[in-house]
Amino acid sequence: MRTVYALFVGIDDYPGRHRLRGCVNDAREAERWLRRQTGALTPVVKALHDKEASRAAVLAAVERHLGQCGRDDTALFWFSGHGSEYRTDDPREATGWAQALVCQDSLGPGGRPMLQDSELGALLDGIAAHGSHVLAVLDCCHAGGATRDLGFGPPGGTGRGVDWQPWWRIPARVREAGGADAEAARHVLLAACRPDERAHENDIDGRYRGYFSHALLGALDRLGPAAAYGALHALAEEGVRARTPFQHPQLRGPENGGFLSGDPVSAGPFLLRHTTSGWEVNCGRAHGLRAAGAEFTLMGGLASRKVVVRHVLPESCLVDPDGWQPGPRDRHLAHPVTPTALAFTPAAVTLAGDAGAVRLLSAAMAPVPVLADGGEGLPLRVDVAGGWARVSGGAGYPVPDLPLRTRADAERVVDCLAHLARWHHILELHNPDALLSSLVRVTVEGTSAGRVEHCADGEIVCGYTPDGREPQVMVRVHNDSHRQLWCVLLDLTDGYACSPHLYEGEFVAPGKAGSARHGEPVWLRLPPGRALLRGAFARDWLKVIVTENELNLAPFRLPAWPPTGPAAGPRESEAGGDGGLLRLTSPVHRRDAGGPAGHVGRWGTAQVVVRTQVT
Repeated sequence: MRTVYALFVGIDDYPGRHRLRGCVNDAREAERWLRRQTGALTPVVKALHDKEASRAAVLAAVERHLGQCGRDDTALFWFSGHGSEYRTDDPREATGWAQALVCQDSLGPGGRPMLQDSELGALLDGIAAHGSHVLAVLDCCHAGGATRDLGFGPPGGTGRGVDWQPWWRIPARVREAGGADAEAARHVLLAACRPDERAHENDIDGRYRGYFSHALLGALDRLGPAAAYGALHALAEEGVRARTPFQHPQLRGPENGGFLSGDPVSAGPFLLRHTTSGWEVNCGRAHGLRAAGAEFTLMGGLASRKVVVRHVLPESCLVDPDGWQPGPRDRHLAHPVTPTALAFTPAAVTLAGDAGAVRLLSAAMAPVPVLADGGEGLPLRVDVAGGWARVSGGAGYPVPDLPLRTRADAERVVDCLAHLARWHHILELHNPDALLSSLVRVTVEGTSAGRVEHCADGEIVCGYTPDGREPQVMVRVHNDSHRQLWCVLLDLTDGYACSPHLYEGEFVAPGKAGSARHGEPVWLRLPPGRALLRGAFARDWLKVIVTENELNLAPFRLPAWPPTGPAAGPRESEAGGDGGLLRLTSPVHRRDAGGPAGHVGRWGTAQVVVRTQVT
């Protein structure tokens, strides 16, 4: 049974004109929700309301109460109150602003310092480093940066933010956890708004509540405590968007992680939800969707329900149900969907060798829309001989030969082909309109560890030190435009993996740069199994995708091939695994998706190739 150590902080009783009305209500409602969960969860709760929530008390509760968390436990930090921000020259702050939480004793003249983003983030990450799952829910202004000027608000609403006060000193920045592990344990953040926005509260059904807290707890009531973070965020975001266009909740963490556990939840790569604009899927041009006519199928036993794209935006698409009528309950859920007819060219596969094995492969490929027997797409090839299949044509490291004697073996080979096709689809993403692509760039700078050379062909070579130590580099994403942009940095390895772990999506201000790994060095090394011999190397493609709003990152998470786990088993499309763009179910009626691409929208890409080499 999982123990949840929860700290609920709600502060209304700020001095004078800064007083709020819904924060203690939010904290109490969240506590009541947690205590109602029975079975797999054992809550251990501490609450700090109003004058109890001094800076010292909040810090002590984080360190002592949440710090009790052991491996496989959960720490939940819920804060409802004021947030604030201040200008900073810290290169790790891509917007030029740092954020902080306002404790109850911070607002009077000469009050206590704020609880800074870096300070709180380091404490929560320290708990996560012990093997605990750590979640922060922040319903305050500038919450999207509060674990790391002030927009307009809705009529009658109150903003949960205050201007920086002259008596607040700025303590030294706390460096966040870093080191050789590229994906060190970090907390998950569910934030009420973006770093540059205000969060709002108002009278909702006769009680003052925060828009975000009310929407998030409503989503939890509908989906249950085991829901995936991505689905909860999607519903909470729409709940807030229905009340105000000036507040955009954020999720920082794995979309398929279970609420309060972080355990993987079986879900599709994309979500269908009902919004103020109609039915929407969080798949857009920046994911590779090119035109109206594409088809998505609902997962989880609803394979007969499909939606067809009618309009493609950079970050999402508007769809219409095809042959079925959504009911009232459908409008309040987030439905996992997978693409089953696509508006981009499938990979062109050539099969050669033993005739019987080729027939097995052809039959296994037939229901997979991202693969075709020939054509103009990515050229992949399978040569079959002696019960083994050799897959070639990818730009990465050679794929190990795969057995090919049974139908299950053939499906495994097809999974490999689809995996490579998906990886190349991400690698080759680009916007035909080069405007934004020309205004963002990725830089790789050397440190004292290792050697960095820029080759004439554009490749960046990072060499091991003479004594065999891995090179370390600083990687930054630069915004040279005159507008604020949202950027994510993907690391595509030559083992056919893709991950956004270096820079998981941040807004970058005009003329600013965001630093990978929160300003810590990026360690480069050869993958396990490659001998550290002179001349040995590995490649990474560092690709930035830039948009004006956040993207769904689930399709960009791809393990290396071969993925860990059993070599054979149920087809992932049927088992409801992490589908991404290319783990697909078969459409009952194949549809030729397409049509003119039309306006490409405001998004862009840039990339550099890094070769890590033993010199």
